[in-house]
Amino acid sequence: MFFSKSTSTTSNNQLNQQWRQKSLLMISGLLLVLAVPGAMVYGKQLSELGTELTSTVLNKQAKLPAYRFVVGQRLVYKLDYRNLANSDLRVLFGDLKDGSNSPNNSNPSVNGTFVNAFDNQVQGNLVITVLEQKGDRFFVSYNFSNPVVRITANGQQVTEQAQLIQTDLSREIFATLDAQGKVLAVRFDPNTSDIAQNFARTLLASIQFVTAKTQISSNEWITQEEDPNGQYIARYQTQLGGKYQKLKVRYLQPESRKKPDDARITPIITPKGELIAEFDSSAGRLLTLTGRESQSFDISGKNVGSAETTLSLNYVEQSNLNSIEIKALRNASAAREKLATAIPLSYTPSSREVEAKIQRRELGDATLETLLTELEKAEKSANNQNNTPLYLKFKALIYVHPEVCASLNERLTKSNANSLTMQMLTGALSAVGHEQAQAALVNVIKARSQDWKTLASLIPSLASVTSPTPQAENIISNLAFKSKDNRIASTAQLALGAMARNLTQNKNTSERANKIVDLFVQKLAQAKSNDDIRQYLLVLGNTGSQRAFGTIVKFTNSNQQDIRAVAFSALRWIPEKEVDILLTKALSHDADDSVRLEATVALGFREMTPANFQAQKQAFISDKAVKVRLALLKNLWEAQKQFPEVRQIVEQAVQQDASQDIRDAAANLMKMYP
Repeated sequence: MFFSKSTSTTSNNQLNQQWRQKSLLMISGLLLVLAVPGAMVYGKQLSELGTELTSTVLNKQAKLPAYRFVVGQRLVYKLDYRNLANSDLRVLFGDLKDGSNSPNNSNPSVNGTFVNAFDNQVQGNLVITVLEQKGDRFFVSYNFSNPVVRITANGQQVTEQAQLIQTDLSREIFATLDAQGKVLAVRFDPNTSDIAQNFARTLLASIQFVTAKTQISSNEWITQEEDPNGQYIARYQTQLGGKYQKLKVRYLQPESRKKPDDARITPIITPKGELIAEFDSSAGRLLTLTGRESQSFDISGKNVGSAETTLSLNYVEQSNLNSIEIKALRNASAAREKLATAIPLSYTPSSREVEAKIQRRELGDATLETLLTELEKAEKSANNQNNTPLYLKFKALIYVHPEVCASLNERLTKSNANSLTMQMLTGALSAVGHEQAQAALVNVIKARSQDWKTLASLIPSLASVTSPTPQAENIISNLAFKSKDNRIASTAQLALGAMARNLTQNKNTSERANKIVDLFVQKLAQAKSNDDIRQYLLVLGNTGSQRAFGTIVKFTNSNQQDIRAVAFSALRWIPEKEVDILLTKALSHDADDSVRLEATVALGFREMTPANFQAQKQAFISDKAVKVRLALLKNLWEAQKQFPEVRQIVEQAVQQDASQDIRDAAANLMKMYP
C-alpha cells in the first residue's frame, strides 16, 4: 500500500475532467472578451530594454502631447469596439482522441469546452469625469452611457449574457490615473458581474493612450502598460500630420517563481497591429484613437488561440460639473472604497478564487438536505448508476459551505463501512481537504478507532489531503504507534509517510515533515526483522524525502531480493539525479525479475530523460521477463510524444514480439490511441 494516488471515489478520467475545468477557467477567465487571455507577472522592466527599441526621428520635431486634467471636467467620447477571438485548447490535452481534434467535429462536449469562436461588440458613449487630484494621481469616474453589447459565441447570439454586461457597464467605475493617462487601478460596483468587470477592464485598457513622463529629445517614447493579458511594452511615435502611432512591442515574460495560490497559466502572447491617435495639445486631451490590433496565444509551444480588436474612439464634447455634482461623485467614490478593492487592469484571480467559482457553479441551487435525499435514494438503488455528478455536488457543497462538515461527520459515524455514503462523503471531504473537512474525518476516525473496515478507507483519505492539519497528523500518529491492530498500525504508518510528502510542499510545514522522516529513518536503522525493514522502507518511500535517500540506498545492495525490490521502489519520488542512475542500473543488471519490475515501476514516476528512455528501450528489447516488459511498454508509451520512435517500437511489438501478452498489450494501446 503506497498511497501514491488519491483514494477518491472519482475515476482518473473524472479527475482529469475536473482538472481540465480548472485549467480552462484559468486560461479563459475572459473568454467572452479575448480568446485565451493569460496573466503575466512583471518580467523585464523598462530599465532592461537597452537599445532594443530604436528611435525614428522626424525631420522636424513635434511637440509631444501632455494631458491637462481639470477637476470637474467631463469628457464624452463615442466608442465603437469589436473583438473577434478564436481558441482551440485541445492541443493541450494529449489524451483527446484524434477524432476530436477535427475542426469539423460536432461533439458538443468537445467543441463547447475546448473550441470556441467569439464576436464581441460594444457601441455607445464613454463618459470620463475628473473628480480629484492628489499629487500626481488623478481620480476619475468612467461611465459607459447607453452601451449596446452584442456577443456571438460559436455562431449563436448570447443575448442574456450581453444584456447582463450591458446593464453592468452602465454602473459607475472609479479609477486612479497617473498624470500620463495610465490607468493604475479601478474599483467596480460590488454588484457588477465578473464577466462585465473583465469586459470593462479590456475596454479601458484598449483606449489607453499614455504620454511621455518627461519631455524627451526624440519623437518617440516607450511605456510599460497593462491589460487583462498582462504587462506589455508600448512604443509611441509621432507621425506626419501631428498624429501618433501606438504599437504593442511585446508582452513581458513571467517570472519563474509562483506563489502557492497562483492560478495563472501564462501563454506567450505575440502582438501585432497599431493604433493611431490624434491629440489636442492645447486642450490637453485625446481626440481620436483608431486602428486594429491582434494577439496570438501560445502555450508550451502550441498555438491555442488568437484575437483581433478593431477600435474607434472619437471625442464628442466637454462639459464641467458644478460643485454639488462633483461632491456627489466624490462621496460615491469614497463609499466604493469601503466596499470594493482596487484592482489593476491585469488583475488575475488566485487559485482559491478560481476554485470557488468552479465549486459555486457546480453546486448550483443544491443544498445539504437535497443532496442527502439524493444520496439515500442512490444508496437504496439496485442499479449500478453513475454517481459522479452527486459526488461532485457534495464536493462543491463542502467547499462552499464548510459548516456542513459537522453534519456529514455525524452521518459518517453511523454509516456502514462498505456503503456508498461512506465512500462518497469520505472522498468528497478528503478532496476538499480544508480544516473543517479534516476535522470531520478526524472525528469519525476517533469514533471508529477500532473499526478496521472503516479505517481502511478513512486513513488513506485523510492522508491524501494536500495540507494536513496538526490534528490530522496527531490522530494518524496515534493509530500508527498505539493501535493494537497491526493492520491499522501499518496503514497509519504508511499514511504518515504520505502526509510527510504533502507537508514538505509548504515551507511553513516542512519541519513537521522532517520530524516524520527522521523518526522512520531511526526506526529503519533499528529494525531487526525483514517485515519491519520492508514496512519502514515503504513509509520512507511515501515521504519522497531527500533526507531518507542515504538510508534507502543502503538497502538497494541487500542480498535479499524482496528487500532490494522495496528499496528501489522507495526511491521513486526522491528528487535526486542519482536515483535515475540507480534505477536504470538495476533494470539492466539485477538478476531478479521482481527487482527489475519495481525499478521499472519507479522509473514510471520520474521524468523520461533521454538516458532513461534509452535504458528502458533497451530493456524492453532484451529483458526475458514478460511482467517487466509490460511495465516498460507502459512507460515507453506514455513518453511517445517526447520520443516519436515509441510508436514504431510498439507497432513492431504488435507484429513481431515473441510474447502473446506483449503483442496483445501493444495492440490494445494502438487501438485505444490510434
